[in-house]
Amino acid sequence: MSHSLSSQVHSTKAASASNVSPLHHSGSTTVKVAPRSVLVNWSESSRLNEGEEFPFDIFEAIALKAALDNPLGGYDKTDITVNFDNGHQHRCRVDLGCGGNECGFADHCFRVLEYALSLEKSEPSHWYFTHAQGRELLALLKTYQLNRHKVALSRSQVLARTRLAKAQQEAEELAKAEQRKAAHQQRVEREKAFQASLSIPDWAQGAIVATYTVFDEDNSDPYADDYRFNTEKTIVLAWSKHTRRLFPELRKACLNHEDTAFLADKAQSIEHRENYSMGAGTYLTNKDFIRCGWSVRKVRFWREDSKAVYVPLGELAQAVQA
Repeated sequence: MSHSLSSQVHSTKAASASNVSPLHHSGSTTVKVAPRSVLVNWSESSRLNEGEEFPFDIFEAIALKAALDNPLGGYDKTDITVNFDNGHQHRCRVDLGCGGNECGFADHCFRVLEYALSLEKSEPSHWYFTHAQGRELLALLKTYQLNRHKVALSRSQVLARTRLAKAQQEAEELAKAEQRKAAHQQRVEREKAFQASLSIPDWAQGAIVATYTVFDEDNSDPYADDYRFNTEKTIVLAWSKHTRRLFPELRKACLNHEDTAFLADKAQSIEHRENYSMGAGTYLTNKDFIRCGWSVRKVRFWREDSKAVYVPLGELAQAVQA
């Protein structure tokens, strides 16, 4: 939290008991100064524009709405200048958001005082207590006439909004999980039906399969280095009589379907030999393949009595259907 103080006026005039902040039951007789208006210097919130000036209560109401716009984290940094009834000005940045952030200037001030109070015993050498500007800031905040009850109500709204947003988020995630589970089950059933329908020759030792993969932009998060991909098309191109990894065999199989025929041309394809630990094996791709595009490889049948379980759900090339 950044503070800039200007035109500071310190009064020694006694304050009435009603003006003593309920946060500090110290019996202080310092006169309270009331905030009158707030000038927005700049803000990340769409609700507040640079150069706008509001009566204090109006600004606090708008700031609360801006905070409620961020129920699941994050905040809108907002630089303001608060004008008081005695001519004093206080410039600071408030971070408008839920989850421990701020919902207005009054909340901002109380949070500073609360934090300082928590440090009195645990960290007495903190800047608030050892630096002149820190001590001056705390003393000044205690002279502000701020409504603690309104801040408590605002914080309760923030807490309720956060709980509601989290409940909605959890419900949405649960619904998505159920959808994924149902979709997976449907795919398993389709795959079983597909595999049961296959007529695999007795001599077949494997299948040559082509897949077309695309980048899943909707479910990827590049900032978190999380990249997702979807296989849009799978084609069973041919059965293989052996388990050897031969590129001529892969290229020949590519001719069995119009979508993969171009891969038979060496000028339009690349041979990959990643036959090492954590490698992707032997496979053929289009020239500009980087995790996306066409990929052709042999799928080996490891068990004679259940060859079909190794064949992925997809389209059968005409040569395989014959």
